[in-house]
Amino acid sequence: MVFVQSRGKSYLSALRGSSCLQVVALAASVSGVMMKTAAAEDAAVTLKPIEVTTTAVAPGGVQINEDALEAANPQNIKDVFEGETAVTVSGGSDAVRKTYVNGVEDTNLNVTIDGTRQVNSAFHHLGTSFIDPGLLKAVRVETGVGPADAGPGALGGSIAYETKDARDLVEDGETFGGFARLSYDFNVDGFSEGLAVAAKHGPAEAMIYGSMDGGHNYDDGSGNEVDGTAPEMDNLIGKFAWSADDGGRIEVNGTYLTDEGIRPARANFAALANGATPIFNSYKRKSLNVSYKDDAPTDMYDPEVVLSYNRSELFIDDLAFGPNTFDLHSETTSINGKLANTFTSGLGMFQDGKITVGMDFYHDTGVGNNEGGFAAVAPIDYEETSINTGAFAQFRMAIREDWRVSFGGRLDRQWFEGVDGTDIDEFGASGNINTEYDFVPGLTGYAGMSNTFGGIPLGEAAIYNFAGVWNYDGLKSSRARSYKVGTKFEHGPFDGDVNIYRTEIDGSHERGSATRNSTLDLVSKGINISGRYKYGDGYIRAGYTHNDFSANGSDLGTTSSSFHGLEMGDVFTLQAMHNWYDLGLAAGVSVEAALEDEDFNRDGYAVTNIHGEWMPEVVEDLTVRVDVKNLFDKTYVSRATAGTDSAAAVPFNEPGRTFLVSAKMLF
Repeated sequence: MVFVQSRGKSYLSALRGSSCLQVVALAASVSGVMMKTAAAEDAAVTLKPIEVTTTAVAPGGVQINEDALEAANPQNIKDVFEGETAVTVSGGSDAVRKTYVNGVEDTNLNVTIDGTRQVNSAFHHLGTSFIDPGLLKAVRVETGVGPADAGPGALGGSIAYETKDARDLVEDGETFGGFARLSYDFNVDGFSEGLAVAAKHGPAEAMIYGSMDGGHNYDDGSGNEVDGTAPEMDNLIGKFAWSADDGGRIEVNGTYLTDEGIRPARANFAALANGATPIFNSYKRKSLNVSYKDDAPTDMYDPEVVLSYNRSELFIDDLAFGPNTFDLHSETTSINGKLANTFTSGLGMFQDGKITVGMDFYHDTGVGNNEGGFAAVAPIDYEETSINTGAFAQFRMAIREDWRVSFGGRLDRQWFEGVDGTDIDEFGASGNINTEYDFVPGLTGYAGMSNTFGGIPLGEAAIYNFAGVWNYDGLKSSRARSYKVGTKFEHGPFDGDVNIYRTEIDGSHERGSATRNSTLDLVSKGINISGRYKYGDGYIRAGYTHNDFSANGSDLGTTSSSFHGLEMGDVFTLQAMHNWYDLGLAAGVSVEAALEDEDFNRDGYAVTNIHGEWMPEVVEDLTVRVDVKNLFDKTYVSRATAGTDSAAAVPFNEPGRTFLVSAKMLF
């Protein structure tokens, strides 16, 4: 569902997107700087017009743009991917949400927010998708086969989240801009507020955004209160940027996100069969990011420089373990960066193309302590460290007008140290290739494959040496192989995509096991189908995914799925939107359905959401919206939620019928 926001009106306009190297990189960077200096000194050099664009994903991937996000009015990260059957998000509160791409958990993907690496190895009962969608500008998901410049550890692909900056909030010729948003959720009896204020003056710009969620536990479709689901996320983002006349742009942004509240004793389950009491959980994340890009690149100088710091802290009060309770503390820190340059060149062999070369690194640290556990003293800090440096090159070429290819590779060197001082040195190469061919105008076939070095991830910092002494004998890196083949079409008002995929991950790590070389060999395979019909005042879109996920050749129980993945089975979506421009009205409906899955004791369901929007002419820049989610008040468990097949756990039921009223004002 896609909106274009403009001064005075918001209109439906388009649809959600159906969407040795180290030496080379260093030489490219040095030569680029020399060329840029020469260009600045030579008045005859003409720079390209300034453009700010979002790089498209490879065929079969998912790309959600700003218009689609505005139209979806997302209250949480699950809403962001509504209608995208290849990407699923678990339910409950923000504290338990995990994102799966073709069934693979996002901890096996390279995940970034504004270029900042996300590390989610704190605790397997914790969610991995603490993201406030209120300022999101774009989301790009590479499914399975990912490019070399997406970053290290992209075993199942990558997810890149991008947030807005002052340029997106302040109109040309204006000095100030922003928006205010207010929502009320009748199910949780609580408000959600958001405010963004931005300013531009000459080459300088600044923006600050804050949001707060509040309310009580929601009720499911049977009217039962679901403990531990009260919305408690607060978020603060600040950005400052300086843009030079020649196109160079440096940006600094910082974020502070918290989610604190009473959660179930194991937050990824609604309850435990033994009746363990809900407890207090505190999650805090801080990040700082500095980047440099050029908004007026030349053919030989199109740089990207990123340096980031990200730190998350977890505190769990009185966790029940056996007959005793323990306080768990963890801190996970990542310092990471990237230096790259893109050259526009066909290398004398192709019609045209781009070559991106560069280097990246990360230094991840996990620190944990607990009052009790195996150490029987309180508290002792334990630490794991992972350092990785990589060099990469990715070629994106048009061999002919009807034949395009993307291929690349990267080399990674990793140094890992365990809590007992064990040192492990790993080296790995990765490669990928994607190709597209236009059989006839409007019909394109594509195929891709990759072989990816995964390295050794940090273990669960909250339980280092908790239930036993951690042992690192035999620990080694993981590796993935991904394949996909598909076709996409566009004819008149119709477009769509069909692809078959398979991802194999050898040695997916059991990050919470004291025996650190405990691993599983994973296979995720299936088919994704999507289609869309556009007409003048709206659209209809449908999607279907069949996903089969196995570990060591057998089904992986949902309570053992953390840090690996989850079988999604058969999932369907249907969306429709219509607008009445003259009246300033728009309305839409969406349906998500899943078939019964006896292997995991999962019932089938079909859930319907509807919404309507009004953009009154008498109040410029105001949009009022009413959503009714789970219109028919179904009691169900989302296909991405764990615990259905275990007698020891009670899975989260999704919210029952929910009325959501929201208003957004641009200024």
